[in-house]
Amino acid sequence: MLLAFGLVHVGWRSFKHFTWLGRLEGAAGQNYSAGLFMILFSVLAVRLRGWSLAEFGVNLKDWRYNLNLGIFWGILTPVTLLILLRLTGFHPANTVRPGTPWSLASSGSGMALVYAMLLLWMLRKPRRAVSAVPPTASIPLLLVLWSLPILAAIHARRPVGPMIGTVGWMVIGAGLGEEIFFRGYIQTRLDLAFGKPIALPGIRFGVGLIVSSLLFGFVHALNTVDYFQGRFQFAWASGVFNCFAGAVYAVMREKTGSIFPGVIAHGLEDVMTRIPG
Repeated sequence: MLLAFGLVHVGWRSFKHFTWLGRLEGAAGQNYSAGLFMILFSVLAVRLRGWSLAEFGVNLKDWRYNLNLGIFWGILTPVTLLILLRLTGFHPANTVRPGTPWSLASSGSGMALVYAMLLLWMLRKPRRAVSAVPPTASIPLLLVLWSLPILAAIHARRPVGPMIGTVGWMVIGAGLGEEIFFRGYIQTRLDLAFGKPIALPGIRFGVGLIVSSLLFGFVHALNTVDYFQGRFQFAWASGVFNCFAGAVYAVMREKTGSIFPGVIAHGLEDVMTRIPG
């Protein structure tokens, strides 16, 4: 799994650094290539071994329930972050900078840990409440929520084109790309290899959940690292926060058997935190 992680990270960083298209993407402030590399690697690695993508969580099993679950968590997290921002100054974007006070990262990590426990409690309850909202309401709601940063940019008379690009990157690159790689490929491969020997109330898991969450945190710590230019300042605060945030998505993957709710929640959370202030 470390080799897979390294190949994907070096692959897309090489694309960004050495190709004209990658440099153009960076100059535009976008990052589609990271997610696309993760999607491509995961799909090829699974299909070349003759495995089913559905076994790796790439499925629409119980999609109505999972859609509503993803939307619920995609709304809950930004609302909580807004409260934390008011109380402590914590915001995920702040943790990307090297030297970020650890108190801020601790606030976010504690929130994510509480979320994981809340998610476990919620998933043990009857599914009727979450399933009650029909797709004819939840799908338009999701589209409206995805559009909020664009509408806010229009209202603030800011450039709309870059914001549309950012929303697409958050949904496809971060939401789909990171979930299919970390919670789909890495988590499942490790679970298949080592099983799920750890049992806690409401969940059975193994090293897949732990390692995928740690690597998810580490890839965010690498956001401020550029080994092609000799820059090795790690954003460790971001890494710690995203390690715990990744555990929430990993719990979703374990409990639902699909990456779909994590894709929705992850992308929506990132989109809503890009609403211009």
